[in-house]
Amino acid sequence: MFQRVATQVSEATGGEQTPWIASSLASDGSLNGPVSRTAIAALTFAASDNPIVALHSRGILPKDSSEQYEITFWDSIKDSNYPSDYEAYLKAYPNGRFATLAHARIDRLRAAASGSAPSTSPSATTSAAPLVAPAVAPAQQAARPTPPASAAPQGHPHAAVPPPTASTAPPGAPSTPAVAQKPATHAPSAGESRDCATCPIMIALPAGAFSMGSSTDDPSEKPLHHVTIGAPFAIGKYEVTVEQWNACAAANACQKLTPENNTNKATPARDLSWDDAQQYVKWLSKTTGKPYRLPTEAEWEYADRGGTTTAYWWGDQMRKGNANCKDCGDPWHKEGPEAAGSFAPNPVGLYDMNGNVWEWVADCWHNSYQGAPTDGHAWDSPSCDMRVIRGGSWREGGSYMLSATRFKYSASVRQSQDGFRVVKDLK
Repeated sequence: MFQRVATQVSEATGGEQTPWIASSLASDGSLNGPVSRTAIAALTFAASDNPIVALHSRGILPKDSSEQYEITFWDSIKDSNYPSDYEAYLKAYPNGRFATLAHARIDRLRAAASGSAPSTSPSATTSAAPLVAPAVAPAQQAARPTPPASAAPQGHPHAAVPPPTASTAPPGAPSTPAVAQKPATHAPSAGESRDCATCPIMIALPAGAFSMGSSTDDPSEKPLHHVTIGAPFAIGKYEVTVEQWNACAAANACQKLTPENNTNKATPARDLSWDDAQQYVKWLSKTTGKPYRLPTEAEWEYADRGGTTTAYWWGDQMRKGNANCKDCGDPWHKEGPEAAGSFAPNPVGLYDMNGNVWEWVADCWHNSYQGAPTDGHAWDSPSCDMRVIRGGSWREGGSYMLSATRFKYSASVRQSQDGFRVVKDLK
């Protein structure tokens, strides 16, 4: 590749520029091994059979190749049982290399659904822009028990163990996994608030400062930079649940969720686009008279870290029981996320900031933090169609649960692993 580039540069400049190459490789190099987004990608530069250089990443490096976008997208949905995931692929790549297979999968899934029960599948919304899907889409959601009707009306589930506070769980301190198999609904605890019976429970966070990003080999997380959150804000204790989303849908302010995503009202609402999330926060603001919105990316990471500086909020090593992911410990089901609050909270009492579903934030996607705001505000751009998602989902491995992990998705396309939580400005 280097030789060909050097030759092309020399020819293009009429010999005025003559690149030179220095290499210690004794023979031609090759890239060996598949790259998977569901595991740590290992790109091995090899001469003959002996590896020379191994480059490791989480597989979320920004790619400029439209071909790589398409392949990554297809890999993320190829095992899905949702027709809408294949429709999203066809929106982005109507003449793509997997288009015929996508049509066949849609036909087969619809035929299977019509043979058992009526099925409604949302089509992706208007965007047909190339995008990178965050992970493998799930199989059809399996029904799990819903909180009892006698519980407090339409609240969020708690874990069985009370959440630690900033005073009882200092930043960076180890956290004992608190896994609750049967979350129950509760009213807000001390220091929490809820503006209506079907509104999210909110936790107030103070103004503060932190270091955002990381010094890993992922350029999208660089440069590590100091951010100051100048005003306090409240953030959802949990991701917005199916039950809460249904209140917006009942008011005809939000689209209805697909039946397969609606089996457990305590699970996070998902298969939602950034545009869908905007409809919800608009409805919530109008209903309560309070300024609700999506968190900025800086607010999200500030809240996720909870005062910690380690790779994960619970430490520098993966530890089971702190997040819902495929190698994060039970409970875990490949079919879909667990009920909100089934795992341990972070140091400020927030649940499922990592795992369960990817969470939309307000910011437009940028390939790095070069030039990013340092005051905690959203980083927007004119005509932005790619937005940031944070936190990973139940289908990713532990390497996606890091506090700095970020990814992008088309703002108008629905995907079965994408959800959100809300923020409220505090006067």
